[in-house]
Amino acid sequence: MRNPGNGTATVVSLVVLSIFLVAESAHARVVLESRGPRHHRAPSSYELVLEGGLVQPAGDQDDDFFETDTGFDAGAGWQLGARLRQFVGRDFSVAPAVHYAAFGAADGVGDFGPDGRLGYRLETSVIRYGLDLQAFLGEPGGAARPFLTGGLALLRNRYHDEVEGSGYFASAVNTPGLSLGAGLRLGTLELAGEYTWNRFSTANFSSDGRDRDYNWDYLVVRVGLALGR
Repeated sequence: MRNPGNGTATVVSLVVLSIFLVAESAHARVVLESRGPRHHRAPSSYELVLEGGLVQPAGDQDDDFFETDTGFDAGAGWQLGARLRQFVGRDFSVAPAVHYAAFGAADGVGDFGPDGRLGYRLETSVIRYGLDLQAFLGEPGGAARPFLTGGLALLRNRYHDEVEGSGYFASAVNTPGLSLGAGLRLGTLELAGEYTWNRFSTANFSSDGRDRDYNWDYLVVRVGLALGR
């Protein structure tokens, strides 16, 4: 014959065990939430950041085309790009990124010697393939978080010109580059300023086939939208 007391003890033991497991699960959830937003925990947290802004030549691109050997009369332009950000801990991230910067084109009429005065157009642009590191300051989940950004990149520098009645000429050269900047994150929006060092020697952009030293440094002010957590 079974002892009723043993059955009661078993039920009580199961109830106590269930309460203990629920309490432990709740405690673990509280600990995880106290460590900050999910997108600041590695290794599974990542974001796709879509970016756009204004770009300004800071080297010799904006020098006079006819009076200098390396100027192209470039002006302020625009930049579009994206980065896939992977957080490493709550305050650091690494991100492969690609950006396209188109500088302001130069249109005009110039003296082309025996051909006389002809209309022309000059265009310069840069495609940046980078690997960036970012360090976020302050507490995760705050209203605003400053951050520092920097990275190395392969820069594809592109030149295109058209002269009235002569068709067009286009060329490009690849060179390494370095970028440094700072920004401010406001929720899913980011504001940043960044300077890129972009200097190289090439004969690709000159009609006489001579190597020249070019300084295509540029400054970008951009806004970004972070998607995914």
